[in-house]
Amino acid sequence: MRALSGARFLVVPSICYEGFAVTIAEAFSHSKPVIASNIGAMADNVIEGKTGLLFKTGDAKDLSEKICWLWNNPQISIKMGQIARKEYEEKYTAKRNYELLMQIYRFTIAKHRRSHKK
Repeated sequence: MRALSGARFLVVPSICYEGFAVTIAEAFSHSKPVIASNIGAMADNVIEGKTGLLFKTGDAKDLSEKICWLWNNPQISIKMGQIARKEYEEKYTAKRNYELLMQIYRFTIAKHRRSHKK
């Protein structure tokens, strides 16, 4: 976490389909944008141009270009980090996940009750 807090952004060059990359949520929690492979959940979690950048999986040239571009645009990196932090607060905090879990439970219980009234 110390290294992440001192970084300008996080690079996630995975070639694997990940269910959920916790490191992306951790970067967002530290107001850091993410440069990630355009694959799986990473492509769903990183909003291109808003919370970070996506590059073609396995394409070192594309990755290098994205890193250089974001490094050379620190104000954009800061703005993306601010948006990433907002995204974290809206989706990934313990409180928000508890609220979502409780919604699932309430929905499931209500559905179960309706099906047993018939």
